[in-house]
Amino acid sequence: MLKYALVESGIANEQNGCTAVVSSPEVKGLNDVIDFMISEGTGLTRPQALAYFEKLTQTIEYFVGQGHRVVTPLIRVKPTISGVFSDKKDSFDSSRHQINIRTTSGLRLRELSTKIKLEKVDVSSQIPVPQLFIDGSSQEVNTSASPGGIGVLKGSLMKFDSSDAAQGVFFISEDDSTNIVRVNAYSGIKPSEIHFQIPLLSSGSYTIVVRTRTKNGNFIQKGELKQTINV
Repeated sequence: MLKYALVESGIANEQNGCTAVVSSPEVKGLNDVIDFMISEGTGLTRPQALAYFEKLTQTIEYFVGQGHRVVTPLIRVKPTISGVFSDKKDSFDSSRHQINIRTTSGLRLRELSTKIKLEKVDVSSQIPVPQLFIDGSSQEVNTSASPGGIGVLKGSLMKFDSSDAAQGVFFISEDDSTNIVRVNAYSGIKPSEIHFQIPLLSSGSYTIVVRTRTKNGNFIQKGELKQTINV
């Protein structure tokens, strides 16, 4: 069951509309996947499940590392190159160009999107809604983050108390949900716009989350940027 709530949009050209905020009850990691794989009746042991998962991962890494696209029923993976080349005689320069690993949904996941049951829920109007992340170094939007550079997050209802460690902007690793990095340096915090220094993140993909406290101070509410950010 996918629970969602509607909140007023913070984007200028959508001022009269609303956007859906998905309420994810929790994050499932590798251990949860393995636990489900070895549940009663599957006949798999934990070492077997871990070995199969690791072998599948290594196989995909190998093919992508060879420059191939990998298309499976679950995901599609391909390597791409970003950056501007001066002319056709120019070559890859790591100071100006970057290799990216792009993933999209495979057929099974795309079909799943038509089968998920929905439940609309009511939430406090205080829930933060991050909608645009701008990387100051590259000026890319909702795509990448440059560690140590300036980031700008736009949306609505995002104001928080930066002195409260439970509140703020957080980068959560897509590979390890326990790897959570909080932003510590802010130059501006407004309901519709936050300016901050991007933490020194390791390479990988991250979800940006804004956490604020309810007016009564009893609860922390969070809003996630829909797009995954690559470092």
